[in-house]
Amino acid sequence: MAGPPDAGQEPPDGQQWSVRAVRTVTEDWLTLAEYRLGARQPDGRTRGATRVSVHRGDRAAVLLYSRRYGTVVLTRQFRLPVLLDGRADGQLLETAGGLLDGQEAHEAVRREAEEETGFRVGAVTPAFRVYLAPQLSRERTYLFTAEYEPGDRVGPGGGVAAEGEDIQVVELPLERAIELVQGEETADAKTLLLLLHARDRGLCSRAGR
Repeated sequence: MAGPPDAGQEPPDGQQWSVRAVRTVTEDWLTLAEYRLGARQPDGRTRGATRVSVHRGDRAAVLLYSRRYGTVVLTRQFRLPVLLDGRADGQLLETAGGLLDGQEAHEAVRREAEEETGFRVGAVTPAFRVYLAPQLSRERTYLFTAEYEPGDRVGPGGGVAAEGEDIQVVELPLERAIELVQGEETADAKTLLLLLHARDRGLCSRAGR
């Protein structure tokens, strides 16, 4: 029996995929497209497949953390899926973030942080670039961390009222934030990923004291 591949070895590329045709199903607030694909297999034969993809634009999110105080800044806001899944208030704890809207990811995430939390941050550190729903959407989410100080808060946050945003700002010790997010019946994936990343990297040195 063959053993496991050597560490660092790439998985075998059994098929080569190509896009044969694209049909836009709807294009309004988001784009839904159907893709007709061809997959060339190792034996030379080609098989067809059809997939759909939803796209509204790439996104960015940032975890604000204080190394001095061991805290992080999150947001709490209404999300329709949370309501539909049975939680009457529809609220979800999240990191600040939003669409790139034509900006570079590091620029967009600083804009979103200030709009949603009121904190104006400088340098942001890339953590990950991820697909959050690769079976459905081609959207990529750029994840960052950024250190903050109390004096960096230049406004109340809360989001953009004209866009229907009504966001609460929540400042918590890192371990308490992890506890609350893990306690959600269904957590926000990007937020949990960034919180665990912050703990793993020791970004909040006072966390848990």
